[in-house]
Amino acid sequence: MTKTVSLRQYEASDKEAVWQLHVNGLNQTGSFIFDPALDADFENIKENYLCNGGEFFVVSLNDEVIAMGALRKVDEKTAEVKRMRVKNQYQRQGIGSMMLESLIQRAKELGYKKLILDTSERQSGAKRLYEKYGFSEYKRARLNDHTIIYYELTLDIILK
Repeated sequence: MTKTVSLRQYEASDKEAVWQLHVNGLNQTGSFIFDPALDADFENIKENYLCNGGEFFVVSLNDEVIAMGALRKVDEKTAEVKRMRVKNQYQRQGIGSMMLESLIQRAKELGYKKLILDTSERQSGAKRLYEKYGFSEYKRARLNDHTIIYYELTLDIILK
């Protein structure tokens, strides 16, 4: 049987799969913080991302959601990369790069000039990925017992 990997826009039927991917991905690095306010956007992905100047992609392998990533509009020039997750057994296979490249391209199509994002200091793989694509750290903050790193990328930079 041939395995088919595809990137597509989120559909309502993906809701439970993306939630589980989110929780499992954060638990993998000890980064999950139980605070319903931090995850309220999952209640209505269509409204929070797709109908509000953003995007929400999933990567599926056959019919299984194995990765996700989103763009959330901050203002007319800036979008935030959100919810980047790759299922543990598919990490380090280029899927995160494919997702991030797709989000950067979509941000350009939507007319954004800058991307921002944050990640926990504990998520070393995510930090490496973002830095590989030219994101630079601009601040750090504490959230409970986590150090959060904030990154930005100006979109007029030519990507390799």
